[in-house]
Amino acid sequence: MPDNSDDGLLDNPIKTQSENLPDEIIPAKDTETIKPNLESENMEVHHPPQLHHKPKPWKEYFLEFLMIFLAVTLGFFAENIREHYVEKERANEYAQSLYDDLKVDTATIQRTYDEKEWIQSKFDSAEIILASNDLSKSNEFIYYVERYVTLNDIFSPQDVTYQQLRSSGNFRYIKNIALYKNISDYYNLYSRYQSVDGNFGIINKNDLSEIESKLFNVKDLTSLDNYYATNFYNLVLPTEKKLEPLVNDKMSLKLLFIKIDNAKNRTATSKLFLGWLKSSATNLISELKKEYKLI
Repeated sequence: MPDNSDDGLLDNPIKTQSENLPDEIIPAKDTETIKPNLESENMEVHHPPQLHHKPKPWKEYFLEFLMIFLAVTLGFFAENIREHYVEKERANEYAQSLYDDLKVDTATIQRTYDEKEWIQSKFDSAEIILASNDLSKSNEFIYYVERYVTLNDIFSPQDVTYQQLRSSGNFRYIKNIALYKNISDYYNLYSRYQSVDGNFGIINKNDLSEIESKLFNVKDLTSLDNYYATNFYNLVLPTEKKLEPLVNDKMSLKLLFIKIDNAKNRTATSKLFLGWLKSSATNLISELKKEYKLI
């Protein structure tokens, strides 16, 4: 009996493990790495949906425009209010400073006016004496008055504020045109006064040198000068001792009379301008006080 055992084995060969394997073997590690890659690809593919905005109603645009317009307008008005406040403060500061300057001026004007009046009366008396035929009784008085012919005190305004207003162009803060004009008129009047009264101190000294040498004892004459004077009234010191009599030179006495008369006329004109200046300064003080409510 034939042994068919081998044939059976040959006819039904045993399927090896390799025959049962799938066509492609994928390692486990590779499987794990592929999965997240697929997930990321899926995430990239799925984009968020696009939102379509509807156009806003015209009322919303108008409201936005109105808000911007109001903001700009309010800013403009706020800036104008700030500038107006600053200008008002500056105007008050300048007005107060001018007010203080003018109060000092009125006191100085009055002091200078009193000095002019005092020396003018001395000049008047000297002219009366020189016109008489007897100089002996008033010899020392003529010595005394002659020394004042070349001495002069003047009024100088406290004009720091005015000069600052002019140089900086800040007169624009003075809105009252009439007040501005009166301020300018006051300082213009001072310029005219200055041209009349001349300089402070010794003036026209050389004009009297020849007359002094002919009429006076020059040592006695210069001894009256006070080099430690504290005011206009003691620039020359009257003497109680007798001085050498004036020389009876008619021509020189006439020239002395003319020099004294010229000094008297200059003094009288100065008094006139000083009166105008004081009146102008006083009016300005009242105007500034009223306009800016100053104390």
